[in-house]
Formats: sequence, structure tokens, C-alpha cells
Amino acid sequence: MVDTDPLGLTGDDIDLSSLYNGVKRAFREAGLATPDLDARLLVTETLGVSTAQLIANPRMRVAPDLADALKARVRERLSGRSIGRILGRRAFWSLDLRVSPSTLEPRPETETVVELALALLQPVETTALIADLGVGTGAILLAVLSERLNAFGVGVDISEDALREAERNAERNNLADRARFVVANFGAALAPQFDVVVSNPPYIATSVIETLDPIVRDNDPRLALDGGEDGLDAYRVVFSQANQMLKPGGTLIVEIDPNASGEVIREAAEHGLSAVTLATDLNGDTRAVALRRMNA
Repeated sequence: MVDTDPLGLTGDDIDLSSLYNGVKRAFREAGLATPDLDARLLVTETLGVSTAQLIANPRMRVAPDLADALKARVRERLSGRSIGRILGRRAFWSLDLRVSPSTLEPRPETETVVELALALLQPVETTALIADLGVGTGAILLAVLSERLNAFGVGVDISEDALREAERNAERNNLADRARFVVANFGAALAPQFDVVVSNPPYIATSVIETLDPIVRDNDPRLALDGGEDGLDAYRVVFSQANQMLKPGGTLIVEIDPNASGEVIREAAEHGLSAVTLATDLNGDTRAVALRRMNA
């Protein structure tokens, strides 16, 4: 009897090659953006094999329970869940990060904030204190700390569940000794001692959230997406707190919607902050802005 599983295989087709090719085929037919990469990640993680084994041992037999687990994950991916949500972890910068329902899933464009922070923290042996507002998984803060060995950081989030995830990620990436985590509304609990403050705040206008890609809309916490009526509510809070966070000459770096860079910069100016650097992501879109106090 033919098994009508998502891979279109018969019950006997459970060697490594058949499964891997079946997953790639299913993802390509579904029109996924990165079908081969998604297939490789699901197959290697679920079956416990390496990429080298996919090439060197394609006829390796796969236990039926593992094949069933893979098919279940394929169904999840085809239903609209991201690879990171399915596996419960996501690569960001050089880090392996856990993700959970309480955290935004880190995305490549956010690495633009990391690059901008690292460019400001020169030379590399610089001793610095960094804060990450809305730290989530800890992605930005931990990426910066991983590259600047004399830097120390504080991660802030209003969600205690998110902070626990960030703490776990600091431990799993051997950065816990240089990172502390605090429950607060952005910078409300901080003192003016930070060289660099980074943030990827919620910046999606409330009315736009329902139009987002289901992978984002249905999986990322709304708290991490909803920027209010015009998408600028979180920026207003962060900008109003700049004086109580930044030391003289300190820099605030925020991720932005490329289509709203002008609005963000104007809002910053109303709070006494001037844009000193704009940074683009790999698509050439303006994704981050560095700001300093005008009277600093």
C-alpha cells in the first residue's frame, strides 16, 4: 500500500537519500524560498546525521520512527512554521540560539545592528559596557560580546520568559560571565553608564500586523512586533530614555523599517538625538541607524 505521506514515498523508501530527496522535492513544489537549505537542516537535525553523511552514505537505512518524525516536521514546515520554530533553535551571527514562543526569531537583517555596533567598538580590545533593550533571545547583545572580549553587557526585556531564554543562550554560547539580564520597560532601570545601547524594538504598525507573512504573524510574539498606530511607539520610549542610559559620547543603535527611516530620524531629533551613521543590510536596504545626543 502506498503511504500518502508529504514526501510521496512508499513504505519501503526509507533510506537516507530517498528521504532527503523527498523533502527537497516537497519544499520545491511548495515554492519555499530556500527549499534545499530547509531540507538539509530538517534532515540532519531530525535524523542525527551530518551533511557529509548525506553525501557519503545515501543508502543508509533510517529507522521508521525517525522517518515518521521527519515527516511530521515536513508537515509543520509546509503548514507555514519556520525551521527555527520547528527545531527550537536558530543560527545568528556565529551563535546557536534557542528560540521559544516568548521570543522573536532572530533574522539575518538584524545582524546589521551587530555590524554597526562592532564598527563603533574599535579597537577590538576596547573595554565597553553595552545594553540591549528588548533583548529577546539575546541575539544582538551576545553577538557583540562574542566579538569584543573586553565588553560586558546588560540585556533588558519586559518579558521574564524571554529573559530566561536569553540567559540560557548566554550559557550555551559561553558568554554568561559577561552578561546580565534585567526585567524592565526598555531603559527604565538603567543608569547613564553605557557606551553603546542597541535595540530591535517593535516597529510594525498595529494595522499592518495582520498582513505580515504567516511565519512572522502567527509565530513571533505580538509584543515584539506591535509598534503602535504608526509603528513608532517603542522608539519614542527608547529615545526619551537616552539621557539616562548613555554616557557622554555614547551611541544608541536601533533597527528600523527601511521604509520608515525618515520618520525614525525625525522622532529621534525631537528627543535631542542626531543620526550619525546609517547602515544597510545585505539587500541594500537601510536597516539600522546610530544616534548620539546633540549636546554630548
